[in-house]
Amino acid sequence: MPDQSDLNPGDEVKPATDQSGEHVCPRCSGTGRQGEAPCPDCGGSGKIIALVGDA
Repeated sequence: MPDQSDLNPGDEVKPATDQSGEHVCPRCSGTGRQGEAPCPDCGGSGKIIALVGDA
């Protein structure tokens, strides 16, 4: 089971949470970069975990 260390600051919920899925990081628009550095919200992946259901 994922723990808090699996979360990036931009994630809304833990990975594999019911009614969640990957979404393009709104801060970096999916590039994974902020200038020369990795995006602080997605950790450089370009994706965040978001709630997509009506929970």
